[in-house]
Amino acid sequence: MQYMIEPIGAQFSRRDLSALAQTFTAHAHNGYLLHSVFQVSQPGCLGFGQPTITYLAVYQKEDG
Repeated sequence: MQYMIEPIGAQFSRRDLSALAQTFTAHAHNGYLLHSVFQVSQPGCLGFGQPTITYLAVYQKEDG
């Protein structure tokens, strides 16, 4: 099994949701299915400042 992880952001407009759906569809055409989405906190620049919240999408692809 292969996994791919990518950041998908944290705020979505209608246009963003359409683009996200297209991204999921494109990955599915390449054999990667959406497995899960989880929230992470990324530290500020050089560890200073406010951390930002984003979401990561995890995709999986069966070997073979």
